[in-house]
Amino acid sequence: MVILSHFDPFGGDGINASKIVAQKVAGMRSDLRVVELPTVFDDAFIPLMTEIERTAPEAIIMLGQAAGRTAVTPEKVAINWKESTKADNNGYIARGERISISGADAYFSTLPLVEIIDSLQRDGLPLSLSFTAGTFVCNYLFYRTMEYLVSTGKDFPVGFVHIPCIPQQTVGKNGLASMDAALSAAILSRMIDVIVGDGR
Repeated sequence: MVILSHFDPFGGDGINASKIVAQKVAGMRSDLRVVELPTVFDDAFIPLMTEIERTAPEAIIMLGQAAGRTAVTPEKVAINWKESTKADNNGYIARGERISISGADAYFSTLPLVEIIDSLQRDGLPLSLSFTAGTFVCNYLFYRTMEYLVSTGKDFPVGFVHIPCIPQQTVGKNGLASMDAALSAAILSRMIDVIVGDGR
């Protein structure tokens, strides 16, 4: 079983691309446990941790939305920092502080990123590696999850993937990049095949 998490809508938008794409991937596969997380710094990690303990997954992919990106982007690293110019869904704005006072400065994804990138780019799919998950709730979740897994000795593939906005979110926004949710979902499904060993 693979846990696939996504966020709820935030920032006044009624849609979150990560939710739409996660639902589409779940409709394509029977090996997923989809978990919705609140776009809230202090609350995002707890439901995911609960699901990890309940299901003992073989892999975890956390999804988030990244406005302006033109490709599905697996993230390489989570940093120990939170800072934002916009509020989370509880109205909190992070002014710049460590996520974990005594924690590591960063954690790296344990997804097989080289294999994923090579396999999917070889087929011409719009996928590229990213080295910044930002400093908003996406990075916070990524960092907290990796810190928890390391501290508890859990060892399986885990990482964060940003999804472009879907076309409905870009209407009237001066050419903001988007990607059809079905294509993003197909890319995610292929990624999962590589991660669980079916697409190598």
